[in-house]
Amino acid sequence: MGSYRRGKARDIVNSRGPLVPPQKNYEPVRRTQKPLGYAEIEAASQSAQDSPEFEAFVREKLNMPAEMVPAVADAIGQQKWKISPNPLAVVRTAAWQAARRMGLSVPTPGQHPV
Repeated sequence: MGSYRRGKARDIVNSRGPLVPPQKNYEPVRRTQKPLGYAEIEAASQSAQDSPEFEAFVREKLNMPAEMVPAVADAIGQQKWKISPNPLAVVRTAAWQAARRMGLSVPTPGQHPV
């Protein structure tokens, strides 16, 4: 049994350890096509917060009440939507979080105003 162990150790020393594949160069894959809603958010980010176009974007594209305009502007300003596969959802979520931080009194999604 001792000779077996010696022979095994000799094999490991001779082969110089496990083979490690060479490192591959990492190149991030970027989509050639922007995700759905990216262009609309980018256009809205260029317009002023108090413009009718921005308010229409909040109501029609995001399906949010007009009271959420300041929160949506804050959410777009965070720019998390630029790297997201679903930018509209990121803006909606960040807008609700910003509204809570700002203390805006808007009904949460799914609640009916009383």
